[in-house]
Amino acid sequence: MKYKLVALDVDGTLLNGNGVLTQKTINAVNKAYHSGVEVVISTGRSLQQTRPILDELEIEGILVSHNGATTIKTDSKDIIYEFSYDIQEVAEIIKYCRVHGIQFSVCTAFDFYVEQINEYQIELFEKFNLNPIIHKDLLTLTDKVMKFTVDDQERVDGWRDIKLKQLRKTSDGFFQDIIHPNAHKASALEQVLYKLKIDRSEIIAIGDFYNDLEMLEFAGLGIAMGNAPEDLKEKADVVTTSNNEDGVFHALEEYLF
Repeated sequence: MKYKLVALDVDGTLLNGNGVLTQKTINAVNKAYHSGVEVVISTGRSLQQTRPILDELEIEGILVSHNGATTIKTDSKDIIYEFSYDIQEVAEIIKYCRVHGIQFSVCTAFDFYVEQINEYQIELFEKFNLNPIIHKDLLTLTDKVMKFTVDDQERVDGWRDIKLKQLRKTSDGFFQDIIHPNAHKASALEQVLYKLKIDRSEIIAIGDFYNDLEMLEFAGLGIAMGNAPEDLKEKADVVTTSNNEDGVFHALEEYLF
């Protein structure tokens, strides 16, 4: 099978345990890119967070960001497709969080908003290359929401019991992303394939965690990293070595070149 597209997760996949791109990984991705294969970075990160990685890889193209909520052309910032919603759909949670001092944030296609920020978050945002915009009232935001996040550091709770009619929570924990029900990496890739006229059998997807599952199952060849949970490995077509053992390099060398 001649594969025409490679979809790559970032954290735990492209990046090793120290959050670094190894030279072997850079070389393998660059080799694929320059051979004419469409390289799609598919991540929970935003374009802003992913830009340093794209620059280090020396590639441009299509980015599936916010775990599939936004699909963007990285050079022009044109939005190819989005699974978004209006801020009013999480109004009840926002009001509850305000009253109880629970931190929350909003991602639009290109921006990251908070209403307040503490020392813990400053450190966290710097670590993940996030530049927050402080907004006095996010309920007046007119841009569409790609991802709404609650970070209940003090385990105040109560907000988790608030029912959401049309949205999906990505976990049951005290740190949750709230997204459009159809937003995941596979649904975004489906739109990319339609645009590029590529069949799903002609793509390789590589990932390491549960937010990669739909993508791995959707792809013609779904490859789990060696550091992935065991039940995710069982659902993949094949397993490569871990992110600390240049798993992406070994996968591309074996199945693409």
